[in-house]
Amino acid sequence: MVPRKTEIGNLVLNKENSVSMVLKNTGDAQLTVTKISSQKFNAVYFDGEKKGPITIGAGQSQTIKVAIVPSKAGRFLDSILIFSDARNDIGNGYKGILAGEVK
Repeated sequence: MVPRKTEIGNLVLNKENSVSMVLKNTGDAQLTVTKISSQKFNAVYFDGEKKGPITIGAGQSQTIKVAIVPSKAGRFLDSILIFSDARNDIGNGYKGILAGEVK
């Protein structure tokens, strides 16, 4: 995830908001992303079992859009986990942060 903390801007309270994040494969082999989930809100933002995995070529980047429905106004801060077949993902996911403001 580039950057690891991604500012997602303003979100609308109790509405589905489309949020973009950039995933970059810094490795030398194809990367397959299978799931993106929220640690804080116990939500799944992307499920590769339902939609098919995201594949990113070696050294490539891809913009991923996820839907977030915030239920509380104010500062939005979420720890997300990105699960993939990356060598450094031993099943616990890669941690990133989404930050914004809910109005």
